[in-house]
Amino acid sequence: MNVLMLVDQETVCAEDPELAGLVAPGQAVMEHHVAAGLREAGHRVSVMAFGPDPLETASALREAAPDVVFNLTEWFDGDRSKDAHVASLLDLLGIPYTGAGPVGLALCRDKALCKQVLSHHRIRFPRFMAWAPGTRQPPGRMVYPVIVKPLLEDGSDGISKASLVHSDAECAERAAWLCEQRGQPVICEEYIEGREIYIGVLGNERATVLPAREVCFPLAQEGGPTIATARVKWDENYRKKWGIEYTAAELDPALARQAARVSRRVYRYLQLRDYGRIDLRIRPSGEIVFLEANPNPNLARDEDVAEAAQQAGVPYAKLLDRIVHLALKRRG
Repeated sequence: MNVLMLVDQETVCAEDPELAGLVAPGQAVMEHHVAAGLREAGHRVSVMAFGPDPLETASALREAAPDVVFNLTEWFDGDRSKDAHVASLLDLLGIPYTGAGPVGLALCRDKALCKQVLSHHRIRFPRFMAWAPGTRQPPGRMVYPVIVKPLLEDGSDGISKASLVHSDAECAERAAWLCEQRGQPVICEEYIEGREIYIGVLGNERATVLPAREVCFPLAQEGGPTIATARVKWDENYRKKWGIEYTAAELDPALARQAARVSRRVYRYLQLRDYGRIDLRIRPSGEIVFLEANPNPNLARDEDVAEAAQQAGVPYAKLLDRIVHLALKRRG
C-alpha cells in the first residue's frame, strides 16, 4: 500500500528527507525505524512534514492521496496540545490514519481530565490536585511525597528528581517554577511506592495486551532515581550510572491478568485506537495503580511497545503492518 508517514517538521533532515536510512545509525530516530519497518513489510513509504502552514499541508495531503497516513506527529508549532488538531484535520480530509483520534488524544493529554474520566469507572489512580499558574499555595491537603509535573506534557517532559517533593513549601516552589517555565498548569500527584510497569495494547474492538515491561531502579536506596525522569528516559549514560534497566516484567500470573484487565479497560475508556501504552505502578501489596495512558507511543525498535511485541512473537515489521491494517479496518 501507499503509506504516507506524517511527521513533525523537526524530525526531517535535508540529507534524508524520505527517511531512507542515509544518516549514521547513531543519528537514527524513531521515524527512521518506522520507515524502515514499513518498507520491510512491503509498503511504499513516503514522508511528509506537517506545517508550518496547515492549509498547505492539507492541500499536499489531498494531492498525495495515500492509502493510509501513519501519523507520527506529536505537536504543532511546538504546542503538544495541538496534536489532536492534526488528527481532526485528517478526519476532515477523509484520510484514514493510524492511532488515536482527536478525542483520545485530548483525553490523554490532560493528566487530570483523564483521571476524572477514569474515576467514573473505578480505576485506581494516585490522589492529585491540578495547580494553575499564579496559585501561591498547594490547592488542598496533600499527602507527601508528591510528584509535581506539567499537566499537558508527554511522559517524562518536565520531570526530574526535583519533581519529587516532601512538603508544602517544596511543592509550592516546584509548582511555581514549572508553571513559569512551561506556561501551563501543573499536576501534583501522590507518589506511589512500587514497581513501574508498562503495558502495550494493540487493537480496537478486540484489544490484545502485550507482555508487560518494567523499568527497574536498583540503586534507589543509594540516591538514585525512583521515578521515570527525562534523564532516565533519554540519557543512556545516566541509566548506566544508576543501573536503570527496561526489561520484561516478571509478574505472578494472576497479577499479570489483573494488570492486563486494567490496561484493556483504560485503553477503551480513554478511546485509544490501534495501539497504545498504559503505565501502571504495582504497590508492594499488589494493588495496581494507573499512572498515565500513552496514545501513539514511541514505536522505535528498541522501545517498550516493539520489544513487548517481539516478546509476544510479533516481529517489528509485522507489528507496523498490523497497525496499518487496524487503521484501515476502522475505516471500513
